[in-house]
Amino acid sequence: MNFRTYLLRRTLHIIPVLFGLSILIFVVSRVIPGDPVRLALGLEATGEQVEQLRRQMGLDRPLVAQYLAYFAGAVRGDFGYSLRTHRNVAQDLLDFFPATLELTSVAMLISVVVGVPLGILAAVRKDQGPDHVSRIVALIGVALPRFWLAILLQLALAYQLRLLPTIGRGPAPPVHVTGLFLVDSLVALRLDAFWTSLKYLAMPAFALSVGTLAQVMRLIRAGMIEEMRRDYALAARSYGLPPNLIIYKYLLKNAFTATLTILGLSYGFLLGNAFLVEAVFAWPGLAFYGVDALRYKDFNGVIAVTIVIGAAYALVNLATDILYGYVDPRVRYE
Repeated sequence: MNFRTYLLRRTLHIIPVLFGLSILIFVVSRVIPGDPVRLALGLEATGEQVEQLRRQMGLDRPLVAQYLAYFAGAVRGDFGYSLRTHRNVAQDLLDFFPATLELTSVAMLISVVVGVPLGILAAVRKDQGPDHVSRIVALIGVALPRFWLAILLQLALAYQLRLLPTIGRGPAPPVHVTGLFLVDSLVALRLDAFWTSLKYLAMPAFALSVGTLAQVMRLIRAGMIEEMRRDYALAARSYGLPPNLIIYKYLLKNAFTATLTILGLSYGFLLGNAFLVEAVFAWPGLAFYGVDALRYKDFNGVIAVTIVIGAAYALVNLATDILYGYVDPRVRYE
């Protein structure tokens, strides 16, 4: 199987996943208790007003007909009308998704930039002080609830030391290009706006990254230790190659290849679990929007958020599979 066929096969796998996800969340949204129309109009609305809005939303039609109409609209990018924001849901997604994308991307960057060097250090100093410390840090990172860490960071860095802002995303950059404040600040050549956005992003990104950082650190450690025992590593040492050359040119590449799949899954995990951190920091992201939509039984918003997060998760894993297949050609022929 060549790389093009491998790429096509992996891409086609996304279609049934998203189709099944859309059916599942649509059915669940329709069977849970509560009347979104009554909640949107208020208790003082008359029965005629309720029935009129229900007909406008198509809620008086059979469930299958409702789904087919919703699916046809979603394919065109029309996710319906939000009963909470009174706007098109697609516009809400465009406004809220960049904040979540920026938060999760920076959290993943922190996990890799910090986790990989710590994993290498733990492997090189196996069963020594740095390795023991890394085990404790990894255990705490995996076990520590993100929302609790977020609250602790707020208390320490925002309220006590007053080093970082407490909540929100900060003022928008002067130029709106991508919706990512850090990127837009650099596009506008405004380092002051970049620094301000970074300060608002620091605490929520770190709180979200801790669990993934611990995973990356332990996986790199395990991969490095395994590679150190292989014949090529022993041969390189016997030839007198510098230790840093062996570690960073040969061992790390092979150890990191095995970590790629976990990184893809972890990025999807960050997207799906950002709502706790966004809630603590009042971060105006997609997860925060989805929680509000669920609270107000805004089913169009809930379904759209679920589909977008599912699609992002699938695309990230597709990119991971493609990168893994490119780095390790043996995967394409399995």
